[in-house]
Amino acid sequence: MIHKMKRKIESKTNKKKILLNYQYELFPFTTASYIEMAILRRDDLILLRRDDLPFHTPDYIINIEPIPYCVQVRGVPSCYWEIDNHVIMGNDIHFYANTDIVLLAQKFFAPHYEQFKTEWVPLAADPTVHKNYDDEEIKYQIGLIGNGTYPERRKLLNKLATKYKVLTGEAKPGEEYSRKLNSCEIVFNRSMNADVNMRVFEALSCGRLLITDIIPTQDELFEEGVHYVGYKNGTELMEKVDYYLKNPEKASKIALEGQKHVHLNHNYDIRLCQIIKILDSIPK
Repeated sequence: MIHKMKRKIESKTNKKKILLNYQYELFPFTTASYIEMAILRRDDLILLRRDDLPFHTPDYIINIEPIPYCVQVRGVPSCYWEIDNHVIMGNDIHFYANTDIVLLAQKFFAPHYEQFKTEWVPLAADPTVHKNYDDEEIKYQIGLIGNGTYPERRKLLNKLATKYKVLTGEAKPGEEYSRKLNSCEIVFNRSMNADVNMRVFEALSCGRLLITDIIPTQDELFEEGVHYVGYKNGTELMEKVDYYLKNPEKASKIALEGQKHVHLNHNYDIRLCQIIKILDSIPK
């Protein structure tokens, strides 16, 4: 079922119109959903969808993976925010060729996109849903919500399960997901392929200690040991989990610093501003 948000579109207004193109039926499961919510929080912006295009001319076009096709209107600055650069590796050329600029969620893979104009726009969190739920009881020592089938991630989860009470599985995005993270003393993460994934931002935003693998470009967003705890291998992972479970005050201090940092610097309202600034820089 296609997600339908109630929207009032004003024909004569000084407000900027943003056409947001993504697979609307996936709301609220995608990054684009959070950008949509950020647009709707703004009094100076109007949200357009693909079916509004014959009746309203947008001021900006934001295409966000996954999309059925790239929307482009002559004279209107447009971008394509590709989320899974670590999987696609610059191969969706039919999208890149039909937009003014490609936004990369993963800076590490920029060399695969050298023939196109690109900017780095990392993922983020939404503090309105990714937050502390103080009434949520802590039931697990460590947990991961999401796909646990990647070989290295599964191997590490199995290793953790030999010693600790581990939460695994899926959850609906928003409150259910955040409450499950809140039920863990520590949130575990292992990237799929050197990607700073959504879980990094969302776990930090929920105020739980994040222990994640150390990967390129991550240190440009966060400081290891201050905002999160990093590990290089399974042995180091086990040692650090053990240490922070035995030192909850130190774990809480890092978790709080990580949460403050994400709320101030890595939320979707900020990402929307970044995208609009990039689009404004495109010559018309």
